[in-house]
Amino acid sequence: MSPAPTLPESLDLSHHVNKRIRTVQPSAMKAMGALLQNKNLLSLGGGTPHPSLFPMSHTTFTLPTLQSLDGDVDDWKEGTAPTEEIHLKKTGPGTELDEGGVLDLSVILQYGLSNGYRELVDKLEEINLLLHGKTISDASVYVTLGNTDGVSKVFQLLVEPDVDTVLTEGYSFSSSLNSARAKGAKVYPVRIDEHGLDPVDFEHVLSSWDETTQGRKPHILYTIPCGQNPTGTIQPQERYDAIYAVAQKHDVIIVEDDPYFPLQFTSYEPDITKRAEQLKEARAKMPPPPSKAEQDDPAAIAKVFNEYAAVKSYLSRDVDGRVIRIDTFSKVFGPGVRLGWVSANSLFVERLLRIGETSTQIPNGFSQAVLASYLSDKHWGIGGFIRWMWGVRLEYQAKRDFFLDKFREFVPSDLVSTTPCGAGMFQWLKVEVTKHPRFRRTPLPIGGGPVDLGSDTVENDTTVTPPGLETKTESTEYTTNTSELVDELWSFLLEQHTVLVLPAKAFLVSKPGVDRSADLNFFRATFAGDHEGIDKALAAFGKGIKAWFARG
Repeated sequence: MSPAPTLPESLDLSHHVNKRIRTVQPSAMKAMGALLQNKNLLSLGGGTPHPSLFPMSHTTFTLPTLQSLDGDVDDWKEGTAPTEEIHLKKTGPGTELDEGGVLDLSVILQYGLSNGYRELVDKLEEINLLLHGKTISDASVYVTLGNTDGVSKVFQLLVEPDVDTVLTEGYSFSSSLNSARAKGAKVYPVRIDEHGLDPVDFEHVLSSWDETTQGRKPHILYTIPCGQNPTGTIQPQERYDAIYAVAQKHDVIIVEDDPYFPLQFTSYEPDITKRAEQLKEARAKMPPPPSKAEQDDPAAIAKVFNEYAAVKSYLSRDVDGRVIRIDTFSKVFGPGVRLGWVSANSLFVERLLRIGETSTQIPNGFSQAVLASYLSDKHWGIGGFIRWMWGVRLEYQAKRDFFLDKFREFVPSDLVSTTPCGAGMFQWLKVEVTKHPRFRRTPLPIGGGPVDLGSDTVENDTTVTPPGLETKTESTEYTTNTSELVDELWSFLLEQHTVLVLPAKAFLVSKPGVDRSADLNFFRATFAGDHEGIDKALAAFGKGIKAWFARG
């Protein structure tokens, strides 16, 4: 048997950490944490409450059994799936795992280390290894209080306030961008098309950056590459490679925010019979679940999971340590658990620990205990958790397909179009506002510049090509009344047909001095609801679209 290959250590990327975070020193109290947990010491150094005064001695959680994780979640949804229980008990200090493979309540309710419980961290590292591999020797994990906390802390780590510009897709998740802005960053768009972030434009933005007029050259790319929010795009693997190569060339850190990575789909099949056959074939590829997690083969399960849609992450190709990956349990377990993890090189993780020590402290103990218990071999194990994610993926794919079926049934394709998303929870709907009788396109004065359209100052960027929108080739710069019309349509749909969709303006990333009014003719719609709700909403949406265009 040949020895395992020696992995490279990550590059010295400390120059990407902002000056304020570089100077933060480890907490003396937190540094004492390991000593305080040493039961051989007669310690008078702590200040932790005594476990006997915790007013809870036992709590129970119910979960579907490992044997039921066959990729079909209908029984669980209907309340008929076989279940088992996790018992969290206060058994007294000294033992962190009881016979049921769960954390002791005496530990859960106590202060802990900022990086979370070791039992959970070990499982997260194993999940990373199975889903992404390991490409650097100092790969590390930091437990967060969910996706937003991870994004916020990463921007705090990297952004030099009032100096840095963060690059991102031309449409992106506004909450994350607001987090960057709150840390003192400016945000600048890179073109996105039906295949995700454009590496050619990424290279162009970096190579043509003028520091005398635009400020410091960007060293941070924030991207949602798989099931991009809001457009639903999924990047071909060659784009991942090309974008990573550009990041290497220009020394850029890739912040890979990937909450929808588990929800990758195969292509949409409009024939319902063929679709059912494909789903049956997909389920048949997964090894049947065993009676106990110790008998499972996580590597074989991960292989099926990884090959189903075959998207490989930036983390899986990161040989420099320049990828900071953000994962969450929100989409496959529940947002309220408020738990996720950041994967990065050891330097960045150590600095994130320092940030945590001065802000959120230890992640929620109950959430960590529950997730560690699910991942324990006493219950699901790592293999069982991947099986569950696979079942959730197939369920959301079925929801997407149902959405597209109903979209084709109710919505006139000549007025609104969409491209089937490759992952996530969203469809990006293009409204053909140019067909509206009141649509106007007005040439800009020579020199262009921002144009005031009512309450919105928008910009013109003919380089952005979201799904379903062909690249513009006109040389004449112009502005349109798209923003006004889409605002009117949004209100009409909401007030007259009780349908809520999110307009593109909620996600558009502006570019200084450029009018992008023509790029506001999109809505984001989710298919995360139940079939009845999707059916009614799309019927009303289609009716509203017809009525709005007809009234002129």
